[in-house]
Amino acid sequence: MHRRLLVIVCALVASLIVALSVPLVQATADRTIQTSFTGRVQDSAWFADMAATALQTGRTARLQAAADRYTGLYDSQVAVVDADRKTTVVAPRPIDLEEPHLRSALLQALADRPPERPSVVWPWEDRPFIHADAIKRDGHILGAVLIVSPTDRARSEVADYLTLVILGSLTALAVVLIAVAAPVVRWVLRPVHELDRATHEVALGRLKTHVSDRAGAPELRRLAISFNAMADSMHASQEQQRAFVAQASHQLRNPLTALRLRVENLEDFVNDPQGLHELHSAVEEAGRFGEMLDGLLRMARAEASEAERTPVDVSAVVAHRADAWRAAFDAEGVPLTTRIPDGISALSLPECLDQALDTLLDNALKFGDGSPVDIRVTHAPATHSDSHDTADPPHGRTADTEHGMVEVTVQDQGSGLTTEELTQAGGRFWRSTRHQNIPGTGLGLALTRILVEAGGGELHLAAAQPHGLIATIRLPAAPQPPAIHQPPAVIP
Repeated sequence: MHRRLLVIVCALVASLIVALSVPLVQATADRTIQTSFTGRVQDSAWFADMAATALQTGRTARLQAAADRYTGLYDSQVAVVDADRKTTVVAPRPIDLEEPHLRSALLQALADRPPERPSVVWPWEDRPFIHADAIKRDGHILGAVLIVSPTDRARSEVADYLTLVILGSLTALAVVLIAVAAPVVRWVLRPVHELDRATHEVALGRLKTHVSDRAGAPELRRLAISFNAMADSMHASQEQQRAFVAQASHQLRNPLTALRLRVENLEDFVNDPQGLHELHSAVEEAGRFGEMLDGLLRMARAEASEAERTPVDVSAVVAHRADAWRAAFDAEGVPLTTRIPDGISALSLPECLDQALDTLLDNALKFGDGSPVDIRVTHAPATHSDSHDTADPPHGRTADTEHGMVEVTVQDQGSGLTTEELTQAGGRFWRSTRHQNIPGTGLGLALTRILVEAGGGELHLAAAQPHGLIATIRLPAAPQPPAIHQPPAVIP
């Protein structure tokens, strides 16, 4: 937008400069041509006066000598004709008086009509001045004088002035662009960039973001006030929702625990096998209900977290969680392999990657059908979608991804998820119909997605080939500290 607005401003300024320069150049060129035309008029009047005597007496030697001197001095052509258009004097070489422009000028002079003022001769045109004047004595037309002179000098003067105007216009345009247009455009767009940055922050869940309502045009200030009110309203609504979920979950835990204890205590009083089976089922459901409440509490705390992102040693965290889960995988006979390069860091919330990996490894162990599980850590460059390719990139995630992305992938070779299930996976309380009998609450992936996105990352689920599931956590890569070059040691 900044470039487009600069282009518009430059186009308007250029149009104004052109509108002022064209008439100025036109007037200067007219003045130059007029000066040359006036000189030709004076010269032709002098020749006409001399030619009148020569035509009456028939003595043209003096006139011929004057014409020769004039053409040698001004590099022009001169011709004197009588009333019948017969050539009397010509210098320095014969002229084709039947050429249309010359013939028209002579006929106009012999008719005693004033010569036409010549039009502007531009530098790229190559046509001479043609001027004819009548030779008169006592009101009678004796003949005409024709002067054909080059326009090199006039065209050179016009070209010099045109070059000066073009250079001056370009200089003025550059000065206006640097000293006026660019600062004005930055001042106009500063509130827009601020709103763009704040909108991006709100989209990432940082609802406490505000923008200044004291800068910019009145319309933008009113927009900033409305944006702040909207952000405050969204933040208040979200806080109320989180508080309700947290309080409801917390308040339900105590009666649920008491209910579970009472149900478990009934086991000594139930002798019927069917009754015992139903009693155990009720205890299991109470336990599942408790896990669900714990998940809701963790989700409410994650959504309410306002921790700052910090650099995290991804290589160390992934290796540590893989070692922690290896015993569980070995107990189930599930191979767990890792490919973890050293020294890879990313920006994330504290403990975010640990909890996300625990959820993904737990799901791979439970739903991977006993297939091998592979963990990979890679460093990928920022893609087009990461950088939000725009003329003026916003702050926030665009700035985070300038160092690329770190990808942590957990892949199994189980039955995976269908295309329709992949679009629904990660939603709260969602579980595949094929996994209803496996313990779980359907909140693990939803909680993982919230934690990862709160840290400026992404969680992607995709089908593996030929079968299986690929779960990828993408986090902004942490900037690497500049290398410190030690000077070579001086050995005496």
